[in-house]
Amino acid sequence: MDIRLLKTFCVVAKLENITQAAELLNFTQPTVSAQIRTLEEQFGVQLFERIGKKLYITDAGKYLIDPFEEILKIYGEAVTGINYFSEKQYTRIGISSSYINNFLSSALLQLQAKGSAGKINVEICLNSSCVLDGVNSNKYDIGIVHDFLSGKYLDTVIINTEELVWVGHQNIIKDKVCPRIDDYPIINFRQGCTFRMLCDTLLQKRGLNSTFEYSDFDAVKNAMTGGLGIALLPRSVVENLAKENAKLYIFNELSNLEIPLFAITRKDKYLSVTAQSILEILQEK
Repeated sequence: MDIRLLKTFCVVAKLENITQAAELLNFTQPTVSAQIRTLEEQFGVQLFERIGKKLYITDAGKYLIDPFEEILKIYGEAVTGINYFSEKQYTRIGISSSYINNFLSSALLQLQAKGSAGKINVEICLNSSCVLDGVNSNKYDIGIVHDFLSGKYLDTVIINTEELVWVGHQNIIKDKVCPRIDDYPIINFRQGCTFRMLCDTLLQKRGLNSTFEYSDFDAVKNAMTGGLGIALLPRSVVENLAKENAKLYIFNELSNLEIPLFAITRKDKYLSVTAQSILEILQEK
């Protein structure tokens, strides 16, 4: 039964006036009359009767007042209780690299500006497989990864692609007129991550090996800005570092590689309004 019908009945029973009840409920008078008729049809009895211009509640109607008010009270308590859980519930996001934070943070800022961010937990995982495990085990509501992942119950959508460039600190380049990546130590990512696989593909073509290896994206970035060597990084990351006054040199040698981003969710999982909003913003970017 529609809870609104019970509320309408109780207001009409109290006021014994359809017009006043309609104004109080912000309904039209025909809507209130139709709701009362619906209740009468469902119970098979007359709940109100009109004598002249005055509306009177019947004995059957009087009988329903207390039960209906009790139902409305219980419903109100249930709404209050469920809102408590809703406010405490986090939207859980698993990401396969700290680089994804750069992209995700701007999306969360947009959500926050709309006043609908809620509580969000972001966890950085070792790789895409760990994120997938978390999505499948209900640890994460949303996964954001660099690899296209498919599955019977998986929804996978591409949300971004970005060019990768070779970059180094100007101190390591020194006075060379035409710097080449072959001339410098290579700072690489840990085995098993997408950045490492892309970087190794280029190095193998050149017959090169990495000199340094770090397990974290930010560590690779910091080692490069510290002048330890050169690294293959997303262009947006390099541009942000330049805005922070980092003196960088971007090599003219194009990698011809892009790093993709995919959002993954379970088809059979309910997604909160916040989670759905995050996905919508990510796909708009």
